[in-house]
Amino acid sequence: MNLTTVKDFVYLGIVLLTVGVSWGMFSTRLDAVEKKADKIEQIQSDIAVIKEKISNMERLLLQER
Repeated sequence: MNLTTVKDFVYLGIVLLTVGVSWGMFSTRLDAVEKKADKIEQIQSDIAVIKEKISNMERLLLQER
């Protein structure tokens, strides 16, 4: 076996390992961003419900006067 061939395989292995680690880190970060987006969507929905309830409460208070 030629020494140059062994070096090529080592370099190729390092490159593949680096690509794999990068892909895993990217996937993990993407999952975290998706979870945060879902939480923000839920918060926006909750805010809309709270606004509607406050509006209804104000309407009731104004009717009682």
